[in-house]
Amino acid sequence: MQGGFALLECGAVRSKNTTNILIKNLLNVFVAGIAYWIFGYALAYGDGNSFIGFSLFASYKVEGTMLANWFFQFVFAATASAIVSGSVAERCRFPAYILYSFLITGFIYPVVSHWTWSDRGWLAVGDGTNKFQDFAGSGVVHLLGGTSAFVGTVLLGPRIGKFDPITGIPNDIRGHSVPLTALGGFILLFGFLAFNGGSLGHITQPGDGAAAATTVANTIIGGSFGGIINLIVHRLVALSKPSQWSLLFFLNGVLTGMVSTCAGCEEFYPWGAAVVGTIGGLLFFLLHAVIIAAKIDDPLDAVAVHFGGGFWGLIAAPLFKRHSGIVFENSNESLMGLAWNVAGITAIIGWSGILSLIMFGLLKAFGQFRVDPETELKGLDITMHGEPAYPAPSWEEEQYSHRYAQDGNYTVNGRKSKDQTEVDLLPNMSFNENSSKQTHKTQPEAGRFRLMSTSTNPAFIPDTQTTTHL
Repeated sequence: MQGGFALLECGAVRSKNTTNILIKNLLNVFVAGIAYWIFGYALAYGDGNSFIGFSLFASYKVEGTMLANWFFQFVFAATASAIVSGSVAERCRFPAYILYSFLITGFIYPVVSHWTWSDRGWLAVGDGTNKFQDFAGSGVVHLLGGTSAFVGTVLLGPRIGKFDPITGIPNDIRGHSVPLTALGGFILLFGFLAFNGGSLGHITQPGDGAAAATTVANTIIGGSFGGIINLIVHRLVALSKPSQWSLLFFLNGVLTGMVSTCAGCEEFYPWGAAVVGTIGGLLFFLLHAVIIAAKIDDPLDAVAVHFGGGFWGLIAAPLFKRHSGIVFENSNESLMGLAWNVAGITAIIGWSGILSLIMFGLLKAFGQFRVDPETELKGLDITMHGEPAYPAPSWEEEQYSHRYAQDGNYTVNGRKSKDQTEVDLLPNMSFNENSSKQTHKTQPEAGRFRLMSTSTNPAFIPDTQTTTHL
């Protein structure tokens, strides 16, 4: 999952912030590893009361197969934190990222998972007959992460240039690589199958095979309908002119459909998963438009995907639960199931929202949340890390102009090169042997091409212009 988040976010940000978003996603795993090992697992699954656990700190007495459960739950905790990184991308300070990752994975998320997934949690116990239902994390992971992401991006403010300062019209700040975003999406889609299928927690008991198969099938069906409906609606409504088939909207629709199925994927009929995924895709489209209209900048649409999908998933689980859902029978038991999920929604939003407001609010108050404007404009890769993802020497013209022959003998347009280096020019370019060697580091050497310095997307000047001869 973390690899999927890393590539998805990497492609969705501008090239000047690629290294920054990658190191944050990598760091998220290992900050979560420390926080969840010391505190998180104990607060979530240790012996305690209905609100919080008090034992198993630093894996004390966590042995044998319990470590497998620790690992699985640790990945859920890291995912909740990773959701936030997309919403605050391209302008969040590095220390702030470390701090909020630690607090979300070590405290905010574990307490909620104790309420819902431990044996003693108040939502897990319910009233003895009815209880909160969230099989694979629509609320525990996605609603929580989406709520924290919403609070974070609102307090952080939009990226420079996202909204026109006078008219308020949003500008389209596009990521630098659709292929990376798509690849990350594919990895996340596969990860959902493992997350939802693995949430059963065992596979050797009678009926486990059928339960896992139902879970995986419903996850795929929900994602399929969420993506297709989003693709079609985007084409028909045409938020952009002219109307087009959007890969990115399609991908987010798929993800929202899968998030929506998490809560009840083990209980849905396949047709129920299709309905849940369809509504999830529509809800994403609506929230995407509302967030932009509210002048909120969410580069990854994390709030629309995870908050929207998670919220709807918790509502859908008691509606479409096989045999006993409200769609099948309007009984007191089915209504109480919905009531418990509404109570869970309220508690999760309240807990994560208030703590995120305190956490991000204090960071902002002390000037430790957002980078300064100069750093934001230059990009975080160079100013913060000194490691640009695409350093200039790696894409300058040398890669096109030099090719070393095995025997060291070659010619340039029928002439032998003076330095015994074969120069293999592109068809529309020529070489001038009379050029003197340039010594300024920003200028090309003799026998190389000159780049168009005024272009934001550097390209070679064709030799149809006289200025291209060096």
